[in-house]
Amino acid sequence: MNKERLTELLAKKASGMLTLPEARELAEYLENNPDDQQLITLLDDFFKGSLYFDGYTEPMLNERVARLNQKIFKDDQLQRLSQKKRPLRKMTVALSAAAIFILLAGAAWYVLFSDKKKASVPKNVLATRPGSKSTVELPDGTKVLLNADTRLFYDQSFGNGTREVTLEGEAYFDVVKDAAHPFIVHTALMNIKVLGTVFNVRAYASEEDMQTTLLRGSVEVTLKKKGDRKILVLKPNEKLVVRNITEGGQLKKPAGNSLPDIAIMTVKAMENDSTVKEAQWTKNRLVFDQSRLEDVLPELERWYGVTMQTSDSSLLSRKISGIYENESLTEVLESFKLVLGFNYKISGNTVTILK
Repeated sequence: MNKERLTELLAKKASGMLTLPEARELAEYLENNPDDQQLITLLDDFFKGSLYFDGYTEPMLNERVARLNQKIFKDDQLQRLSQKKRPLRKMTVALSAAAIFILLAGAAWYVLFSDKKKASVPKNVLATRPGSKSTVELPDGTKVLLNADTRLFYDQSFGNGTREVTLEGEAYFDVVKDAAHPFIVHTALMNIKVLGTVFNVRAYASEEDMQTTLLRGSVEVTLKKKGDRKILVLKPNEKLVVRNITEGGQLKKPAGNSLPDIAIMTVKAMENDSTVKEAQWTKNRLVFDQSRLEDVLPELERWYGVTMQTSDSSLLSRKISGIYENESLTEVLESFKLVLGFNYKISGNTVTILK
């Protein structure tokens, strides 16, 4: 493994962005490099708040930190990074490496000088950044496709008695059937219990509703803010929509439709395609059906990893329909420009919609 790849994996591990395939790749490397494995274990414990002195001396830790740092920082790389014209990727890698080194040094200091011990239950985190998706396989064999800007949490005890995950964002689940261990997805508004099925869950905190769409099998949904009363078991091609209402009884954002607080509706596969609209994202398709620009802009932010803003709020109520498959941001914006009659400006990572 080269130094840039090692740095990338360590940085993603520290920030909770490491996917299962990457975790396996890192584990294989550390298995063959026991000294590095000991230091990374200390880093894990540091973030879990469970570090304590366990026979390590300061010289031992300093030596291991320096050794790992030497793997990451090479004189020739530092020389290249000091030049005026350097690739953005290398600069990012160097910054990540610096962050990792600081974190490792901090973990070593914590081990030596802190007697703090916490009894915490560690959680695994699978996450995607805006502009990226990831397919992962859970320990029980369940396959999960994570949409952009999504986090999936599960305990290390996953599969031992229960199979429970917590979702923030959107994910498509293909659950391995296990009658003795129900699979439960927790979101801010509902808990979704299944035995073996295929379904999609959309639970972005910023949106006006959260949804679960059943494609195959059956699910049982319990609403958290409705006295834990159970919703009837969903049938295939049914979607449950729950309005995102705050503790104070207010909508998370102004309603853009006339849906009640809770609604169950039938979904249909799109024309010339066996996939329902709610799962088209798994095929790298953006689908809008008379969608308000106000709702479309956050979707574009997640999809392309950019910041969207508008110079005129009156544009936000305009509606757009269309299917965009593997198209660039510029291609999508040009289409919007023709249909909605606005202009736009791209500056770095920021897109401004202009009237």
